[in-house]
Amino acid sequence: MNNEEIIAKHPNWREEAKELDISMVRGGNKGVKSKVEIATEIEAHLAEIEEANRVVIPSAEELVTWERTLEVIPDGVQTMSKMPARHVSPLYPTYIDKGKGCHVWAGDKEYIDYPCGLGSVLLGYADDRVNKAVKKQLDNGTIFSLPHKLETVLADKLVELIPCAEQVRFLKTGTEATMAAIKIARAATGREGIVCMGYHGWADWYGITTDKKKGIPMSYSKLSGQCTYGDKDMVREMFSLSNVIQKEVAAIIMEPYVYDADEDFLKWVIDFAHDNGALVIFDEIVTGFRTKGFSAQEMFNVMPDLTCLGKAMANGIPISVVCGKTKYMAEIQGDCFVSSTFGGDLIGISAALETIKILEAEPVIEHIWAMGQRLKDGFNEISKDLPDTKLTGLPCRTFFETPSELHRTLLWQECIKRGVFFGYAQFINYAHTEKDIDKTLNVLEKACEVLKDNWGEPNKAFDEGVVPASATVRHR
Repeated sequence: MNNEEIIAKHPNWREEAKELDISMVRGGNKGVKSKVEIATEIEAHLAEIEEANRVVIPSAEELVTWERTLEVIPDGVQTMSKMPARHVSPLYPTYIDKGKGCHVWAGDKEYIDYPCGLGSVLLGYADDRVNKAVKKQLDNGTIFSLPHKLETVLADKLVELIPCAEQVRFLKTGTEATMAAIKIARAATGREGIVCMGYHGWADWYGITTDKKKGIPMSYSKLSGQCTYGDKDMVREMFSLSNVIQKEVAAIIMEPYVYDADEDFLKWVIDFAHDNGALVIFDEIVTGFRTKGFSAQEMFNVMPDLTCLGKAMANGIPISVVCGKTKYMAEIQGDCFVSSTFGGDLIGISAALETIKILEAEPVIEHIWAMGQRLKDGFNEISKDLPDTKLTGLPCRTFFETPSELHRTLLWQECIKRGVFFGYAQFINYAHTEKDIDKTLNVLEKACEVLKDNWGEPNKAFDEGVVPASATVRHR
């Protein structure tokens, strides 16, 4: 406000000054204050009083407690991998408040992050370019009553990049994509048996092969079986007529690799399945867009019949894909029903297009592999004197091997205390720099010193109240 506005706001300035105990004269016998000076002081005093009396109402977010979260959300999370029990409780933060690049914040604590949103964050948290593309689409609408041309643009791009892709159907989650692929395979072959090799979400046909089978009809156990990656004899047994679980296999669904890949095994599986009338589905929800050539099938020069994609393809914005050869994808034009209102959601589609545009223009995958190799080599040098302790896997997705969960817990404990966040899901994103990796290695070196000093009984070095991290369903 200018001087005239201040005076106009306080026409009874003499009374207000007296009430607020504001002197009319300047200190040090410097004369009487002007109207403007007195009115300005009145304004300042009133502002101080208003601020002092302000009632601060916490936001709904600030009022959230873990106890309340557990009351309204089963286990407090939307996916098992985020449960406190999967980390070093209570040292790990319960909530993440924000992320940028390869860093996340819980309150005022900052961490270098390696779970990368369970593998969904490829470029880095809150990538400005992807955010801009999404915001632009938000202003133009995100879902309509008819298809949008961007659906075709993205489908064309996937057909160009993914070897087996001739047609594409968009969905939202990885489980939806694998469910659709299984349904298509069953429709195409007229068979029902499924051989699983890896982690494929929470659908009944997969869940019945795990310990998490409550709520699934036990009759499904005759339709699905789980094989160990690399075990040819186990795969052969699944196709044996003497096997009561699998008599007519519709498809083998497999992660082409989890940590380490076996190119010869991949080729053998495809040939064996085809020789026995079954299809092969690559679950590339995790490997897609992190692997050299955008997919494991491109990197290893193998051709599945169907492929599932998701997670990183839109840098963490929800979208998934089932794609494959036209003769199989054509099943969903008939009585094989795969349909989703939000399959055509343009937030995920615009984010995926921008992410792929960046992947094609910049050395994203090369950088991820280089930083992953730097982390892997650095840790394995640090831990070379610790028995059975090393970082394994391809550079884009690594795993800490330790003699026990107690040893892993102590390692993670010492890292999280120093600002480095590890988990069973462990990745590199484009925002990780050499500086981030080297800082991480410095922290790992200190953590390994603690681990070495307490090798015989690592739990004796646990902080008060620490509970060992427990393995996830996806754990190897």
